Amino acid sequence: MVRILKRRITSAEASLLVSEIKKTPNIIGYSFQEWIRANNIIVAEEEEGSLIGACLNYDFHKEWRKIAALYVLRDFRGVGVGRKLFYESFDDAQNNRRNIYTISANPSVIKMMDELKLRGFNSFASLVCKFPSYRSLFCKHTIQWITNSYRLQELARKSIFCRTDERFIYGIKIAE
Repeated sequence: MVRILKRRITSAEASLLVSEIKKTPNIIGYSFQEWIRANNIIVAEEEEGSLIGACLNYDFHKEWRKIAALYVLRDFRGVGVGRKLFYESFDDAQNNRRNIYTISANPSVIKMMDELKLRGFNSFASLVCKFPSYRSLFCKHTIQWITNSYRLQELARKSIFCRTDERFIYGIKIAE
């Protein structure tokens, strides 16, 4: 049985997630320190409490939560763990009256974005054009996110070693 709950993660879990995410082509990821500091992590555990997946979420503005990194350990994929993590992250943001922002190239995540009625955009430019009142917020957040030294290193490494043809989709859901 899998348990889904919101909690901070341990140092060992953060190390595992960082290591595993480095092997994926489409998740740039978050540093060990970012995982440890995060308060809005939805985790999937086995009955005995072992981590099998996690979804890192964070507020980047008083109105906005980013569903930022979804990862399920290889042995637990294909049985709905990622779906449970993503849906719980979505519900948590909605329950806290946050608008939702997410980005993914994973077809399964894009399908969930559609199911949850997130408005999808094929480019960052098309996103900011549709939300002019949030343009500066999205640009500021993106610049802060991308200029993190960990992500710059990972972007450079993955652009050389992990080529992919997947297109990233930006998803937005305005809180009701």
